[in-house]
Amino acid sequence: MNLLGLIVEYNPFHNGHLYHLNESKKITNATHTIAVMSGNFMQRGTPALLDKFTRAEMAVRNGVDLVVELPTLYACQSAEIFAHGGISLLNSLNCVNSICFGSEIGDIDILYLISKILIDEPIDFKIKLKDYLDKGLPFPKARASALFYYITENKLYDTSEEDLLNMLNSPNNILGIEYIKSILKLNSKIKPYTINRINSGYNSLNVNDSICSASAIRNALKNNSLNTINYTMPKDTYDIINRVIESGFNLVYNEDFYQILSSIIIRDKDNLTDYFEVNEGIENKIYNSIFKCHNIETLQNEIKSKRYTMTKISRTLNNIMLGIKGGDILKTKDLTNIPYVRVLAFNEKGCEILKEIKKNSEIEVITKFSKIKYINSNIFNTLINYDIKATNMYNLIYYKNNFDMLKAPLDYITSPKYIK
Repeated sequence: MNLLGLIVEYNPFHNGHLYHLNESKKITNATHTIAVMSGNFMQRGTPALLDKFTRAEMAVRNGVDLVVELPTLYACQSAEIFAHGGISLLNSLNCVNSICFGSEIGDIDILYLISKILIDEPIDFKIKLKDYLDKGLPFPKARASALFYYITENKLYDTSEEDLLNMLNSPNNILGIEYIKSILKLNSKIKPYTINRINSGYNSLNVNDSICSASAIRNALKNNSLNTINYTMPKDTYDIINRVIESGFNLVYNEDFYQILSSIIIRDKDNLTDYFEVNEGIENKIYNSIFKCHNIETLQNEIKSKRYTMTKISRTLNNIMLGIKGGDILKTKDLTNIPYVRVLAFNEKGCEILKEIKKNSEIEVITKFSKIKYINSNIFNTLINYDIKATNMYNLIYYKNNFDMLKAPLDYITSPKYIK
């Protein structure tokens, strides 16, 4: 078995994802594929358009063999924590041969070079990073500028200043660097590959091409235009989204959670700093802004400053809503072995992967949630409880029009989807 690992969100699965999947299989000569997928909340601190089981079904119907869940504590955080969670989970399976990710640069050598600098932290780089942070730059921008200085000063890569800075500020390059850093930290045998992302960037809302961003697709769906964007996604994705809409389920957007979020902020006014990344006085700005704003977008704009990017604010607010405590992130963010792997969907080849995992790893494979009460581990309980909480919170919106169908916490009554 030559097992390819992917770390994904599939929000939702579209033609760009299909291209990435097929090209990744080609360049790695993979016989089997496992995707570690975010659950119901995304890396940028926003809810998924569709629930995790539905998105996992999309992936398997389009060629992934096994989809497992990236624990919520990793899925909703910075690129560094997100990547470490995904790589640690794949590494814990002890049978994954490679990982392939999309990047704007499409050059594994330069991404590897940058990753090595960040791991080794040469003194010149550290001094420059401190200088930029002292000037008030947000951490991602400060780190990119310090890397540019070090690489050009030491003539490590032949490129223009503009091209290198663009590369270091591109979201998928940044994420790819974090994947490689985690592989190096863990001394993992997983081999990294990258392919060029094609066409639209992450935040582009252009739907004129057959390959466009997930953001553009979500925006079009918000305007009730599924039929007008069918060419941007595989037929299975289109059919599944159509099925969900016709069944009366809500497509979920960030704004849907504003009342829940604002209630929690008001209730927890004196304890906001317990939540991860709520510090340096931002808790006061968050609380005071609630009374001036009437939706999440205006709240984020009210809080925004030079020090806090919109994405970081979004993640911080999401941490508050999901109750993600700083202490729990500290306990889990550097784990070298994830204690469990939660199966969401699989096919026949996925069954073969599960057998290989059980043969090579001591990780707990969860297919039925009724089993979790027998697992005695503080780290396990910390991680799994956030997964359950995130699902329950998400389903307040997703099942809004079908609440009579929700008989119990969904994680306990939903089995993985087997796709023949």
